[in-house]
Amino acid sequence: MRHRQKRLLNLSTGAKKKTVFIRSLLTSLVKYGAITTTPKRARVLKAEADSFFSKLVAQFEKYDNEKDAQRECIRIVQSQIFWEKEWKKVVEEILPKYKEAKKTSGFVEDYKVGFKAGDASLKVLVKLS
Repeated sequence: MRHRQKRLLNLSTGAKKKTVFIRSLLTSLVKYGAITTTPKRARVLKAEADSFFSKLVAQFEKYDNEKDAQRECIRIVQSQIFWEKEWKKVVEEILPKYKEAKKTSGFVEDYKVGFKAGDASLKVLVKLS
């Protein structure tokens, strides 16, 4: 049995470093639209990004007034995304696209792209859908 095993978020770092690392991966994903990483990091990033964007879409649909919804979404985005340029991109470009498509999940896709040259470990491309 797998008692007390959180295999999804097992990144071999400390708790504080893990949250900062996941936030930096999420910020890079928003900034570039797609990043290449290891399978373990991709699995963690995909779960975190899907949770993040589904929370934003649900928060946006909760309010009738668009200004209130946008203010609450900005608060959530600022707590996860590091730089102002990137959180503005989330609020102004990415969130309206997901909102009008009526998406509730599946915000991130991952693809196996081959092996790294140095140690022949698998590379995974993670991109926003």
